[in-house]
Amino acid sequence: MTLTKRLLLLALISVLPAIVIWTYTEVSLRRAREAEVNDLAIRQAQVVGAELERIFDGVQGLLLAVDETQSIRTFDTAACSPYLKAIQERVPYILSIVAMDISGHIRCRPTGTIDTQHYFADRRYFHNALGNRGFVIGEYTPVFDEGGLAPHPVLPLALPIWNDRGDVVGVLAAALDLRWLAEKVKERTVPQEGSVTIADRNGIVIVQDPHPERMLGKLLPQDYLVQARAKSAGTAETLSIDGMKRIVGYIPLDLPPKDIYINVGLSTKVAFASINQAAQRGFMLIAAALIMALSLSALLSRAFITRPFEQITDGIQAWRRGDYRARISLPGKSGEFGILARAFNDLMDDVDERQQALQLSEERARLALEAGHMGTWWYDPDKNVGALSARAAAMIGLPEATSSMNPREWQEIIHPDDMERVVQKWRAAIKSLGDYEDEYRIRHPSGSIRWINSKGRVFLDTHKRPVYFVGIFHDITEQKHAEEQQRFFLNELNHRVKNTLTTVQSIASQTLRTTETPEQFREAFEGRLLALSKTHNLLTRQSWREAELRDVAEQELAPYRKPGDERVVLQGPDVKLPARYAINLGLVLHELVTNAAKYGALSTNAGRLEMTWAIVHYEDRPDQLRIHWTESGGPPVAPPKRQGFGSRLIRRSIEGELGGYIVLNFAESGVAYDISVPLGQAASAAA
Repeated sequence: MTLTKRLLLLALISVLPAIVIWTYTEVSLRRAREAEVNDLAIRQAQVVGAELERIFDGVQGLLLAVDETQSIRTFDTAACSPYLKAIQERVPYILSIVAMDISGHIRCRPTGTIDTQHYFADRRYFHNALGNRGFVIGEYTPVFDEGGLAPHPVLPLALPIWNDRGDVVGVLAAALDLRWLAEKVKERTVPQEGSVTIADRNGIVIVQDPHPERMLGKLLPQDYLVQARAKSAGTAETLSIDGMKRIVGYIPLDLPPKDIYINVGLSTKVAFASINQAAQRGFMLIAAALIMALSLSALLSRAFITRPFEQITDGIQAWRRGDYRARISLPGKSGEFGILARAFNDLMDDVDERQQALQLSEERARLALEAGHMGTWWYDPDKNVGALSARAAAMIGLPEATSSMNPREWQEIIHPDDMERVVQKWRAAIKSLGDYEDEYRIRHPSGSIRWINSKGRVFLDTHKRPVYFVGIFHDITEQKHAEEQQRFFLNELNHRVKNTLTTVQSIASQTLRTTETPEQFREAFEGRLLALSKTHNLLTRQSWREAELRDVAEQELAPYRKPGDERVVLQGPDVKLPARYAINLGLVLHELVTNAAKYGALSTNAGRLEMTWAIVHYEDRPDQLRIHWTESGGPPVAPPKRQGFGSRLIRRSIEGELGGYIVLNFAESGVAYDISVPLGQAASAAA
């Protein structure tokens, strides 16, 4: 036994019984208190959840009662607006209640005004209420424009409006005052020196105490977002924004109240005050005894242990900083430390040579992977764990700091349609001990779908068993999109040729009915064919520059308009569209015009068509281009029994390519389209 061991053994023996007893007592008390505090934190979070459910149930009951009112169901503004005002005044925490029709227009609100020029069908709670056909909890809203309110944080709560026949005819929405909600929660549920955080389904904070001004309306911190996506309630120890350490009990979004994340924090200082005081007293006694026992040992070990040890650690620290030429130099009679120093010096001689070769190899591999837009991964079948390079993590939408991933986490991001095939090929590669290659889709956190080409190889140990799996990721999304776009335009070319022939036939038929002599027919027919040709040429001439929306519309409608003919109306501001917008909207307008000529308002002399558009500006999201297409006076219309290529093209162009949405109405007077696409910085509007 070395001198160091003997000195330490003597020092520890003298205080070992006290250390063991104190440690056991401290650990037992702290664990019991931790379990108690964790249970208390979860119960406190459940109290907040129960309070929220009570409030939401009250609002739901109020909306159900309002929904039964006849003036609301029939959108009788003269009767429903005073009725909503009277209810809102009796319920101070509801800042406004509005009734909207199925298109999102305001038909009833406490101010007594209606708004049919703007519609709010793009609100998330509006779509959820119609889709779920029941009560929904909205998201954090800084300005509730529907209710004509000044900027004020609210939480929309919505319920569908049914008519007497049981059809959904609109949405009833109430704006819950978040400041009132914060005071209510703080008053009833926040413990001493505690905290409470409540967020909506998107992780946006709607209630925060203390310091609400720092978090209200902002995204939850990353550790809170992980809690919000958990499958069950739990606890965690965290450092709050006010610098106080707390144990928080949280309720994730999937538990009641649904779509609401709750955490309540209990101050560890308050919770463990008595235990910490007792531990401090015990520690002081133990420390005093230990200091006395080690004092003599320290005097003797300084010269024989500490100094050689410091020289060795200084050399090791130099190696860790990258100075691989540093060496340990000790006197000749240093005993075990001298042997250890010589072994370290020999090791570093080898490490220095291998490090230089490894750095050169890694740099070559890194440059090759970056040039090919690829990232690396590996997987250990025995431990069932894998890891990603920073490049691979960024490619699939994870933080570059992500270093590990288990198979379950990996399967969660694979597209469900590709899951079974991917897992089968993966298992087959491990079973056959061969190479692996596959192409599949993943769900990017941004919401987009990415295509990945994955290649790998199984490495075996001396017993021919797989020990690890190494491979690369290659993002081939652009290649797949190019192939899909090529197929799409081939289908579109075939469809457009057919539509063009149908359009020419319709033009000829209409021209023949409205002319008296062959000369008049020839002149009118040639003019309309020329206008149709210009419609096709407009996108070709300006395909990679901006184009005016009015020009696109006029070119498509020119074959059906005559001087002084008022049955086709175009009205809206000047809107400059970039190439992608011009191409897709040109395709959409062509389909609408073709359908109108074949089946709608343009197929008869008495038909009328109106196309209006406007730009709606928002502060917190991109501007929206709203297009309203209305046909009247044509043949009776009815919803089609199946969706043709033209309908799929319209929906794909608006929703898939431009990220917008369409509301289609088959009214008795004629078909109507409401189209909305986000403009952002890609397009501009001139008054």
